[in-house]
Amino acid sequence: MRKTSGLILAVLFLFLSVFACAEENDALPADLFDLWDYGGESPAWAASAVPIVDGILIAPVSVQEIPVSQMVVSDGMNAWEAEAVLPDENDCFSLVFYKAGSTPARYGSWQLIDWGESVAASSCTVRFGDRMGSRVIRGVLDAEEITWQGGRFLLLSLTDPAPAGSPVLTADGRLAGIVTAQWAEGTGRVLVMPADSVARSISAVAAKLANLPDWGAAPEGLTVTADKNTITVDWTDMAVPDRAEGEEAYIVVVDTANDYLTSYPAETDERSLTLTLTPGRFYIIGPVVSAGRPSSVPASYVSVFIPKAEKLSDYGFRPVVTAIAEAPEEGLKEGENPVPVTEITEELLRSGRAYFYSHSAYEVTKEIEGSLLVTLTDPEGNNYRYQSGWLYSPEYMAEDIWFLKLTEMKLTDSLDRNGYPSGVYQVAFYVDGKLADSFEFELK
Repeated sequence: MRKTSGLILAVLFLFLSVFACAEENDALPADLFDLWDYGGESPAWAASAVPIVDGILIAPVSVQEIPVSQMVVSDGMNAWEAEAVLPDENDCFSLVFYKAGSTPARYGSWQLIDWGESVAASSCTVRFGDRMGSRVIRGVLDAEEITWQGGRFLLLSLTDPAPAGSPVLTADGRLAGIVTAQWAEGTGRVLVMPADSVARSISAVAAKLANLPDWGAAPEGLTVTADKNTITVDWTDMAVPDRAEGEEAYIVVVDTANDYLTSYPAETDERSLTLTLTPGRFYIIGPVVSAGRPSSVPASYVSVFIPKAEKLSDYGFRPVVTAIAEAPEEGLKEGENPVPVTEITEELLRSGRAYFYSHSAYEVTKEIEGSLLVTLTDPEGNNYRYQSGWLYSPEYMAEDIWFLKLTEMKLTDSLDRNGYPSGVYQVAFYVDGKLADSFEFELK
């Protein structure tokens, strides 16, 4: 049975009710925390962060580039190690999780404004930290509500620029929103996610994590190292958990947004494995003992967030067509290619005639090998992966056309067994951790 995290349940309760100030923190003043990167010769200030509930901060998207093992949270007197850094549901800011309570914090959390409350822009301020540890305040000149990428945002004009991740505060110190980006038109103009949208976005993340055990010490001897979206899991020095008769030990890799687990036998001669994971996803990795295929998440684990991928531009790479293609019922003849289709049906996906199809161009003077990852994400957030190798070749660089049958990639195996949910599906492929191309299709 899965153990539910008390921390995550707290987040769900607090944000679903749009109330983010725990009673025990009511007497404490609210202020920004700081995030430090300890990966260099000396600690480097990374960003200021907004305390929203004990153990969780809102920070800029940029902090996702710092390995969690190097990140330290500070309130100016106390310091805690970060345990995970996740994007919010809209990828507008980061959530930094840390183990609170080991040392009393100097400051409490900011309370969100009441649901639907209207606040005068002239009474608000924007607050953020700088590399000297000082606090900077910007005044708000005016505000307008806009729709951006399908969501409701505020466009504020400030007395001077303010960085992403900065809180917008009311005169009585409550949180009215989070600065998510600079607005291109005009100095000091920023895009702000309002408080109710912040609450919903964080609640959606918390819901995905609700079945995880509480964060704690990682399994001793289990190490996970990451290079872009390729990770190496090594349990050479890990003591395999005790097992009863008929049980086996496994290393389980969990994409926290999936409803299925991936497992690998732990008692093997080679106690390490290398996996290519999907960018923008949060994984946990740890040992599980089970009499059959594991169905529960590890009780202790290492957490890994794979940052979103940059666009592939190496060697002048240019995608031409990326699609689902169809082969004739009698199959492909020698030299024949499947034909890309614009209308994709469940019948086609189940038929065995569906292919992943790619046509691209690039410029190289010699063959260069790399890694290939093709992913399919269903409307419920389950992500299916196909991992292989990639080859840049002078022979094909002007018109590199390749295709793989979906059944051979096993991308749709689970969907064929359990059914295809209605909605929008996303397909993408990555080369060496960079996004080569992607597309969407809808099943009704």
